[in-house]
Amino acid sequence: MAKRYKGKLLNKTLELSIIVPAYNEQLRITSFLKNLLNFSKKNFESYEIIIVDDGSIDKTYQIVKKLIKDYENTKIISYSENKGKGYAVFQGILTARGEFVLFIDADGSTPPEEIKNMVKIYRKHGYDVIIGTRIDETSSIENPQPISRKVMSLIFNFYSNILFRLRINDLLCGFKGFKKEVAIRIFQNLQSLRWEFDVEILYNARKLGYSLYQIPIKWKHEEGSKMKKSDPLFIIFNLFKLRLKFFNR
Repeated sequence: MAKRYKGKLLNKTLELSIIVPAYNEQLRITSFLKNLLNFSKKNFESYEIIIVDDGSIDKTYQIVKKLIKDYENTKIISYSENKGKGYAVFQGILTARGEFVLFIDADGSTPPEEIKNMVKIYRKHGYDVIIGTRIDETSSIENPQPISRKVMSLIFNFYSNILFRLRINDLLCGFKGFKKEVAIRIFQNLQSLRWEFDVEILYNARKLGYSLYQIPIKWKHEEGSKMKKSDPLFIIFNLFKLRLKFFNR
């Protein structure tokens, strides 16, 4: 029998699940989450918000718990060990009840208004996968990345697209949506749990023949990146190892 909470069925299918992976975001998540909660309440009828605390060692969990206490369609998942963003997103997907699931970064770089645009496109066209892009002439960049980060992103996209035979101009954008059943298929057996997971799931989507659409978004750079100076070298090496695993796929 389905469990109930304040008279509502907990396992009722929803139209939309919004997943917010978060790791040590105590300095940035309050403003973004307040905005997301208020925007979603005003603009969606059938939705839920799932925050996944990816083993934070700061006060992220406590801050989120306090912010969402009066929102019954919002919950937080938490575990003690940091597993990586790919793992966090998949945990959100596994518990999601929405027909369409998306994830959005907790730093507020992508405003909640873009969720409405993505959902509108999904309702109209029913694409299997919809991803945001900051690299489009119609994208709106309010506060550009530092030159070093922008160059690194361009190199990453170029390298990944060649290595995995993709044609996606912004692989690392932290705003992606999927039909629920599609998300389960492309995330299951995920090999890359951290920075490289975006490439892997999009490679899986292409190999499985899913339709994919890129939408230009409004975006702004937020300070506080978790990427270390040595990470790009490890990412390049890990992507190469991943491609070798998928050599016959």
